[in-house]
Amino acid sequence: MNKFLLFCSKQLTNQKQYNQQRFHKSVVLVGFVSLTGISSLLFNSQSTMAKSCKSFPVLGGEGNEVTKTVNQPSVPIPLPGPASAGLNNNWNTDFPVIPLKKYNEYIIKFTPKSEGTYRVRAYLKYNDGTAKEIYNKETSFPVGKTIEIKGKTGEEQIPYQLNIFVGDTVSFGKVYTISAMGCV
Repeated sequence: MNKFLLFCSKQLTNQKQYNQQRFHKSVVLVGFVSLTGISSLLFNSQSTMAKSCKSFPVLGGEGNEVTKTVNQPSVPIPLPGPASAGLNNNWNTDFPVIPLKKYNEYIIKFTPKSEGTYRVRAYLKYNDGTAKEIYNKETSFPVGKTIEIKGKTGEEQIPYQLNIFVGDTVSFGKVYTISAMGCV
């Protein structure tokens, strides 16, 4: 009988150890599944928190982007009065901020279509007649690679327009495409 009790006791001890190991494996598995689920939730919440952006129209054009070739300035036909002053060129492109509201970030996408050096400047323009320069670079950009020019405003300022200036003698004949947007 003692041998039987000893055998049963060993069996119970073995069963307890087996159950404990199984329990620990279950806890580890549940913990792993929980962590995987939490990381999945975090990943999904980050992707849903992505920027929401609104494209702005080209002022005086059609659509939300424009392709231009930088031309040499020309002297306008002489007219009486102030109408004949200055040079004509296509170096400036404006995008009105529509709807007019505060965006967290303003993005201009510049895609060079020609090899060579470009002179690119970008501004946020305000109703009080001021402008904040957000980009000023003269360099060779990789053809076909879109460059994102990003700008932010001050606390209380809301720009009414984004201005991109692509010109200067180094840029003559160069072709590029630009668009602009505001992101919240």
